[in-house]
Amino acid sequence: MAEQKEKKITAVGLIGLGLMGQGIASCLVSSKLCVVAFSRSPERESQTCDRIAEALKQLWKRKIIPQSRISGWKKRFVFVRSLDDLKDCPFVIETVKEDLRLKQEIYDKLETVIPARTVVASNTSSIPISRLQQGRKYPERFIGMHWAEPAEITRYLEIIPGKKTSARTVRLTRELATICGKEPSVLNFDIRGFISNRLMYAMMREACYLVENGVADIETVDRSFRNDIGWWATIAGPFRWMDLTGVPVYAAVMEGLFPELCNNKKVPELMKTIVERGAQGISNRKGFYKYTSSSAREWEKVWLEFTHDIRKLVEKYEKRVKLAGAN
Repeated sequence: MAEQKEKKITAVGLIGLGLMGQGIASCLVSSKLCVVAFSRSPERESQTCDRIAEALKQLWKRKIIPQSRISGWKKRFVFVRSLDDLKDCPFVIETVKEDLRLKQEIYDKLETVIPARTVVASNTSSIPISRLQQGRKYPERFIGMHWAEPAEITRYLEIIPGKKTSARTVRLTRELATICGKEPSVLNFDIRGFISNRLMYAMMREACYLVENGVADIETVDRSFRNDIGWWATIAGPFRWMDLTGVPVYAAVMEGLFPELCNNKKVPELMKTIVERGAQGISNRKGFYKYTSSSAREWEKVWLEFTHDIRKLVEKYEKRVKLAGAN
């Protein structure tokens, strides 16, 4: 018997409206999707509306979206007080903090509300999707959907199937990603940290190692990274970069360098020290660098503008890269 034809996704349930949730809400609304959003914190409603309004303004100003996507957006964002109100959403995204017990409590409630065919995507960045599927009534509908902030601007999205995720769930998640203007990376199977986080945290561990061992200070390590890897990483991944600059030399360097790289399995002391001092980064003006209220705000503005400019740069070269045979 032929599979029932799926209706196009027009409404998405969203659970959690922290920084990441607000960005995802902005992306969904800017894509003309209806969002039914739930948060345990009522004040998140006005915060998210402010974020969406500003995001739409900037996206239109930079000619990323037409005026038609802004008109009537407030009707497309509905803040609800109960998970029961997500029952009619064919797709639900969960983006609460990295707390397995909290996520399980949410899924327990969801399973009493939503139909069996509703897709449930988690924005987890570290918990294996296969673990989230354990004990679920319909594990085949669970999938990882790893976004990047600011979600309404970046092209990044990783889609991660767990051991029991169905092909239908993967297909629908990819379709939603395309509607949102993403370039989704679909993993073949579940692995902790997925792709970008595994690459990024290996780099962060080595950066901490260099500082802890006195090779250079924090600012110097950042400078080298920005002016080398940061220069080419937008247009080329590590494999494309090796092709562009000569594969054999990398094999030769790996042979001598790999034994010298840090392979510590514990959190670096540098990281533990600043966390113990209460550092959260820009949000509380305490991090690896010192910030005033004004400098923190300026960094947030610079980062947002830079992200827009990077998107524009990528789009400038996108067609030429595809013609050259990029995957």
